[in-house]
Amino acid sequence: DGFQGGEAGEDEATRKARISRLAQNGKEHHLTAEEFEEHLRNEREKVAAAVDRSDSPLARGIAGLSASETPALIGASRGHIDCDVDVDALAYWNDPQGDRDRNLQSAFVDGAVPGTDAPTKYISFQPDTGGWNNIRMSMENMFIFAASLGRTLVLPPPQPLYLLRADKKEKLRGFADFYPLQTEAFRRKVKVISMAEFLEREGSRLAIPAEDLEAQKKRAEGCVHMKKSDVFCDDLYAHLITVGYVPELGGKSCAIFDEDKFHGKVMTGANEAKVKEFCGERKSFFVTSEMQDSFLIHFRTSDKGYRMVNHFYGFLLFTDPVVDNYYKRFVRDFLHYRDSIYCAAGKIVKAVQEEGQSTGIVIDNEGGGGYSSLHVRRGDLQYKKVKISAQQWYDNTKELWEPGEILYIATDERNKTFFDPIKEHHPVRFLDDYWELAGLGDLDPNYMGMLDTIVAARGRNFAGTYFSTFTGFICRMRGYYGMSSKTCYYGLEAYKYTMHTWHQGPLHIFSHEWPTGWIGIDGDVVPSQDVF
Repeated sequence: DGFQGGEAGEDEATRKARISRLAQNGKEHHLTAEEFEEHLRNEREKVAAAVDRSDSPLARGIAGLSASETPALIGASRGHIDCDVDVDALAYWNDPQGDRDRNLQSAFVDGAVPGTDAPTKYISFQPDTGGWNNIRMSMENMFIFAASLGRTLVLPPPQPLYLLRADKKEKLRGFADFYPLQTEAFRRKVKVISMAEFLEREGSRLAIPAEDLEAQKKRAEGCVHMKKSDVFCDDLYAHLITVGYVPELGGKSCAIFDEDKFHGKVMTGANEAKVKEFCGERKSFFVTSEMQDSFLIHFRTSDKGYRMVNHFYGFLLFTDPVVDNYYKRFVRDFLHYRDSIYCAAGKIVKAVQEEGQSTGIVIDNEGGGGYSSLHVRRGDLQYKKVKISAQQWYDNTKELWEPGEILYIATDERNKTFFDPIKEHHPVRFLDDYWELAGLGDLDPNYMGMLDTIVAARGRNFAGTYFSTFTGFICRMRGYYGMSSKTCYYGLEAYKYTMHTWHQGPLHIFSHEWPTGWIGIDGDVVPSQDVF
């Protein structure tokens, strides 16, 4: 199937069309058509030598691609969860990643290189002021910036996080409480240090006045959001803003990583078109090598106008689809909750599935199903129209459930009699029902919402609350497991089928997630929008 000889039996028109496609795709990789075809041939040979993965856990159902289309998965395995029972079916991530991903070097690194004496460069940021899933969304963007720019990420000081204050003894929390940030594989991608270590290591470069140094170190150990406090977080952030470079980025912007633009060259016409389509009316922010001049880049992500309550794949664009998919895999494979959270959730999933199977509800090839699930948000969500009665929830979703099917409900509603109209038709289960079984009393009480997302993500069908980023993340995790987006619904009739179209509105809005974040991300091209 060489470039000159063409495909067997193809006519002249087909041959010209094939060459045109090769030329266009080659341009994406800065290759001629002939070079790109040779690149494809080499990749096919590598894949042919690998074990076929069509029936392996790496396939990921509807989100996956054939073995010949996923050279990045050569050498990869699905992750393992350290637990006293086997709950590995919940590990949607790869560990290890494929050979190519493990060895990838970012084209946007400039300055300090591992193994050299060049001064280390850093990124710091302020946690979002919203609920946990808003905080998580903003954080995902920060980790991608750090990984792609080759900078050490400085974690914010432990501090009270909105709605994560269930532990009465210890109210301060940091990201390392929820994510496994210190594994060897992760540290090869992003080096992470605490704010306290940062101040200790780089005090002179930070130019903190001597009379303020001890106070700032105290804030770095743990801070609060009360202005009159001696450990007011913003007093520390204010100094970082003065000494670091602060990108003018926020929710109304889009961040673009283009290799030509980064090095001061002219973008290709094809990439300009991509940026225009991706950003729409938003302001384009191009990541350039000049950003690397400052030893510290600080993101004001808790301040008005700078918040990044954006899904990373709708906020950051790498114009090379190979690289864009790489960072989507980076988030999937590394930014997942700690094993202790998945272990407890796995015990609950197993218990609900065992009960569900006794009623004839089957489990799919990815270990999901056996029950269906809902997320019913009843708390402080400001969008009142989505707070509907339990009867409305049932009326709007009743055809989604099998007769007698168990419904697992993730909710912040404490009065469980609220759900009586649903209980008239289905057995209903809540997190509290598995308190002893899963040993929930031994866990950080702030983990409970995270447990709910995992259990809800494994339901056969799922219906959630529109505008809730908690619901959105459940739909994304279902996508990571290879489940169709068309098994995600919303309880409010007007939004019920939102996830059943590829795009619904501009990509930067937070109200729900899109298949863009998980479909075909193990491949090297922009995914087809035909199957999701």
